[in-house]
Order: sequence, then C-alpha cells, then structure tokens
Amino acid sequence: MNIQTLAAHLASQPFLRFAKLGTHQHEGQAHTLLGFDPFLKNHIGTLHAGAIFAAAQADAQANLQSELKQHAGVHIAGFKSQIAYKRPAKGPVWMSTTINAIDLANNTASTLTVIHNQNNEPLAELAIEFVLAQEGA
Repeated sequence: MNIQTLAAHLASQPFLRFAKLGTHQHEGQAHTLLGFDPFLKNHIGTLHAGAIFAAAQADAQANLQSELKQHAGVHIAGFKSQIAYKRPAKGPVWMSTTINAIDLANNTASTLTVIHNQNNEPLAELAIEFVLAQEGA
C-alpha cells in the first residue's frame, strides 16, 4: 500500500484522527506511526497499551482492506485478536503488517502486525483473525 492510501484511511476514522496516527516510510513501504503525545501515555510515562493496540489494529485493517480491493464485494465483518507486549514503548512506534492468508472459501484472513520503536526493535506483536463477508451474503 502506498503512503497516500494509508494516510487517507487513517484520516477517515474519527478515533484514529484523535489518536493523531500518522504515516512512516520504511524500506519503501508505508506504515502507521503512533507518536509519543502526552495524552497517549499511561501512569508510568510510556505509551498506553490501548493506544498501541488501536494503532496496530488500524494498520492491519488498512493493509487487509487494500488487498481486498482486488476481490470485488468482499469486506471485513469482524475479527478476533491476540497481542503480546514484549517491553514498554518509551517513544514513538510504527507498525509493520504482514498478511499471512486470505481464504475466501472460508471467509477468513489473518495478519501479523509487529510494533517497532524508532530503532526498529520489536516491542509487541498483534495477530488478527479476520472474518470476511461477501456483499449480499
């Protein structure tokens, strides 16, 4: 996905605008960026886990929606997820999402999003199993 498409997706969601999600270019790819704003910090001064989850989920959904454009009439109907935090985020973070599978026969898709700090070190991983639906189904 290109950076303009990602920026447009992030700007179209009211909560994501509130969280001030931005874009980050890494190795020619567009990624979601979560800044280190004071209102996103928790009681110990690191990024709040909920803000990290929201940014990672937004990146995964944007990447999957971009990929689903080639499958007319298919959209995301729901998801279940699991996140594993490895260490606190003490500064801005960016997300790197891989689409592991799209299974239209079973109406599922899976993604893995890695949350990185500014030194490209992984801080957390979010695995999502999406439920897909066909238009009119």
